[in-house]
Amino acid sequence: MLDRLSSYLDCLQDPENWAVATIVSVRGSSPSPVGTSMAVSADLRIIGSLSGGCVESAVAVSAQDALAAGGVRREFFGPDGTPFGVAGLGVALTCGGEIEVLIQPLATADLGALRALAGQDPRTPATLTRELQDRDGARFTVTEHRAGAPRLILSGVHDFSFHLAQLGLQAGWRVELVDLRPAFATNERVPAGATLHLGHPASVITELLDQDLDQDWDQDSWTGICVMTHHPDLDVPVLDTALRWQAQRADDAARCFIGAMGSRSSARRRDAALAELGHSQAARDRVVAPLGLDLGAQTAPETAVSMMAQLIAAKNAPASAAPLTRGSGAINTLRPHSVSLLEEMAV
Repeated sequence: MLDRLSSYLDCLQDPENWAVATIVSVRGSSPSPVGTSMAVSADLRIIGSLSGGCVESAVAVSAQDALAAGGVRREFFGPDGTPFGVAGLGVALTCGGEIEVLIQPLATADLGALRALAGQDPRTPATLTRELQDRDGARFTVTEHRAGAPRLILSGVHDFSFHLAQLGLQAGWRVELVDLRPAFATNERVPAGATLHLGHPASVITELLDQDLDQDWDQDSWTGICVMTHHPDLDVPVLDTALRWQAQRADDAARCFIGAMGSRSSARRRDAALAELGHSQAARDRVVAPLGLDLGAQTAPETAVSMMAQLIAAKNAPASAAPLTRGSGAINTLRPHSVSLLEEMAV
């Protein structure tokens, strides 16, 4: 439920007519991780998705039954299909794994706590704990955690950074753009949801990094800093700032990404300038330049996709960024094979 709680604000104002279904346990392959939720109304309005289509209809039926009965339900889905109570539906989870879905009418929830969490920035860290009892009398606790959202800082405002910022926002990241030029640093040139800063990029970015140390952001969250301009007098100070900040987080350098858009010759010039500033070869090697995967991109939107793909790969640190068709075994290797948000309680 915590994953999209801010989308349920209207539902929380009409709790008698809404239930929320949440994936609370997963074993094996699944289309969505634990914590993924979907809201269903008594008149079959639906917000969100649990599995990309294979169990949503059955969950919606069960949610309406739960609303009519006024109680919590736990439903299970597996690869062979699970009988669905009086509805008589046999629903197979086509990915081959097993999931458990908790369905809770909002009228049974702590609405005050949910409304308080729903009013928070959904990109901030949060924890939601619910103590519940299902229709069989079993008591259990469900605890969901939300990590701080990844942060993307872009130095330079133009078409490429606009599209890259837009992709970051769509992924749920915090996105901030910085530019020294008033003619370019305008709200009209920045996608809604991103934060725009006018000033010298190196100075502004230093302030942004320092501010996060004093605010309620997850200190383990991932940060990407990308130079999007081709001005050595602006680019090199930003890269210098980013490398010095990254060095301060030596214990978890993988949580910091530094990239720079541009040609290979631009990358060589920046590298030489960073060497003159005293950065070692090992430190300079951490600057990813040119930024982006080789997708044959021809336009600003396509180039932004190539850069976003590399940022995602860097954040998640997969074994490779090769096409899925070249691999074998589990598609999402970062998810645990078996995980549950449930803790059974003594009756």
